[in-house]
Parts: sequence; structure tokens; C-alpha cells
Amino acid sequence: MAKSKTDRIGFILCVLVAAYFLFAVAYALVNAHNYATDLPRQLRYVVGPGLIGVGMLLAGLFLRPEKRLLAGIYAASVLFALFLFEAVLTVKSVRGSVGLAGYIKGASNDYERFRNAIPPSYTIQALNRKLAVPELSGALLSGIPNEEVLLCTRDNEPVSYVSDRFGFRNPDAVYGQDIELLLLGDSFTEGICLPDGSDIASQIRAAYPATVNTGTRGAGPVFELAVLRRWGPAFRPKNVVMLFFEGNDWQNLNSELKKPSLQGVFDLSTPTGPTMPDPALVKQARGVVSDWWEEDAQTLSGFLGRRAWMRNFFALQQTALVLGLHYPRATTDRPEYLEILKTAKTVTEGWGGSLSLVYVPQVDRFVGLLPSSAAYEDLRQRVETASKTAGVQFIDLTPTIYGSDVPRALYAPDSHLSEEGARIGAQKIIEALSQTAVSE
Repeated sequence: MAKSKTDRIGFILCVLVAAYFLFAVAYALVNAHNYATDLPRQLRYVVGPGLIGVGMLLAGLFLRPEKRLLAGIYAASVLFALFLFEAVLTVKSVRGSVGLAGYIKGASNDYERFRNAIPPSYTIQALNRKLAVPELSGALLSGIPNEEVLLCTRDNEPVSYVSDRFGFRNPDAVYGQDIELLLLGDSFTEGICLPDGSDIASQIRAAYPATVNTGTRGAGPVFELAVLRRWGPAFRPKNVVMLFFEGNDWQNLNSELKKPSLQGVFDLSTPTGPTMPDPALVKQARGVVSDWWEEDAQTLSGFLGRRAWMRNFFALQQTALVLGLHYPRATTDRPEYLEILKTAKTVTEGWGGSLSLVYVPQVDRFVGLLPSSAAYEDLRQRVETASKTAGVQFIDLTPTIYGSDVPRALYAPDSHLSEEGARIGAQKIIEALSQTAVSE
């Protein structure tokens, strides 16, 4: 009887461990275009867990009862320990990221002054979708003008800025002079969770005072091209700098190509809309924004509900990241990106300006016990190749960050650039533009 019970327990433990790893293999194979396209990903997501899963299944089937029980106990204990470690890392990650929702613990009244602007967890593109904008000329490409925008909270205190006349993050006085530099990008460019003076645009203004920052959270390359086409000819800056974020811009490109509000952006004869926001559209946007604040209320549960914490937990993502075994999704071919750069260059050269592309690596490159940077190189090389093919200056922040004493320190807990990271990034951009100016 005891032997039978020992045998059963050992078998169940071995099969449970095997099932976990074999399910991971099945998921990777179903999503092979993301996780099984090259040798490193095949080894990491298919071969490695597959061998463990098959090994544990064979152990459950063929080992003697005593050894089967020991194998099951050891393997299950290791897996349980990994999940405990993942739980600790997940809590730490949530604490580092929760500020991105603008969550202020026990202080709901503190949100009143921000309620006329888009909440931190929402984007301009989501606003266009909600408004059912049918075409580019009627799309909102900037935030609501002249409002205090909540970026995030830091140490339970709000970090914000007041939007300019167009809805961007700039001191409005910048428009009283000839624009020297136009920045295009997403939340890294907008300066998420960095107070005025610390964001990358503010630090670039040390060399180029008349810098206009059009960065906005959730923006991708297609959206940025639309912004350039709408405001570039009006501002006519000498330098246009487009920031490419390694973490999601390639994925954003694919989704943006399907959005009605961005259709026709490659056709220079397609109207892009007025530079000053249409009052009627802004009024409609205020209504949507008001509803968002009510439905979201910036609650912690609301923030967590929009994140894939549970899926990532069961995938042991944070643990894999610490070990250096978490690889990004495979990079698929996106010939439209080259078209974006060519179009952006043509638009910029229309008034005699110069276009540069800045590559911003994601923090995941710089953490982990095992080196994993090679898994990120395919995307970087694709972007660099597209930039050079289009004749656009390529400014790569990757070696600059690798060369720092502590690369991880250049990123905030929410994975955006820290104040020091923004300073170093701004310095690299200034140096690259200065060298170009000298060579010309």
C-alpha cells in the first residue's frame, strides 16, 4: 500500500513538472513566428524546456518508485522555488511600474487638476479610435492644449507638465522664435515620469533652445510620420530627430498601418489636417477623456487589469530576465519602415532640413546573469540598415549605454530613461548633430 502511494505521488509530481515545460514548448510552437525563428530562440523556448519536459515524463513513467518520488520532489521543489522568486520579482516590478498609471494612494481629490487631460494609461491613438476618426486630416495627433498633464506618480507624488498651445510638452514661449530642432517619438521622448528640466527635450535645449518636443506615449513610426507631415512644414526646423524605441516601435508599426486615422500618411498629396487643434474635435475629446477618468479612477486594480501580470508570472518572465534567458519576440520583415524614413526625409528636405534617427535600446538588454544582447541585434541591424538605405543619420544609444559604468542605472524602475539616462541620451544627440554640422 505504501509503495503504491509513493509510486502515485512520484508519478504525479513528475507529470506536473513535465506538463508545465511541455505546455511552454507547445505555446512557443503555436507562436513559432515569435519564439522559434532562429537557433537562440529555438534552444531557449523549444529545445531546452522540451528536454526538461520529456525527461521528467520519462522519469515518471520508467524510474523505480523511490527514485521517481525523489525526482518528482526535487523537480517540483525547484519549480516551486522559481515561482516564489518570480512572485518577489513581480511585486517589485509592479511597485516600479505602478507610477505609470498615475496611481496616488488614498488621494483621489489630487486628480481634479488633471481631469481635462488624457489619463496616464491612455493614448492619443486610443482617443482617435474612441472618436471613430475616419481619416488623417481629422485625426488628433497631439494632446489637449493648455492643460496640466499627469505623467505618472513618483513616491506617491504626481509628476506633470502643462501642455502648450498645440497639446505637446513644451514651454509655450518656444514658438516665439525660429524652431531649431523637432523631436518625434513616444513616451521616451515625451519624458514619462521625468519632471520639467529632466526630460530629454529639456536637456537638448541646453544646446538647441528652440527645440519642439512632439513625443507622446503610445506613438509609433507611422504616427510620428503623420506628426512630421502636419507640423514640420509649419515649423521648418533645421533638424528633425526621430527616436526609435527598441521595445515596441516595430510592433507599433504593424498595428498603426491598419488604423483609419493614419491611412494615406505615405501619400504626400493626402491632407494631414490643421496645425491648430479643431475646437469641435477638442470638445469631443474632452468628453471622452472625462469618461475615461470616471471609468478608470486611476485605481491600482484598474492598472493591474490592463497588464499581463498573470501570464508573465506563469511564464516566469521576470526570473528569466534576471537570468538573462528572456529573449524578445523575433523580428519580422517590415519594408514599410524604410518607406517611412524615405518619406520623412523627403518631407524634411522640402524646407531644407536634415533628418536623424536615434535608436533607444530597451532596458532588458542590460540585465541578466547571462549575456543576451545578441537576441536584440537583429532588430537594431534592421533599423540601422533602413536608416542608411534612406540616407538618414543613424544615432545609436546602445554602445553609449553599454559603455556607462552601470547601464541599468540609466533606466528608471518603470523601464523608461532615468534623469541620468535622458542626460546621456541628449548629450549623444547633441554631439552627433554638432559633428554633422561641422562636416557640412
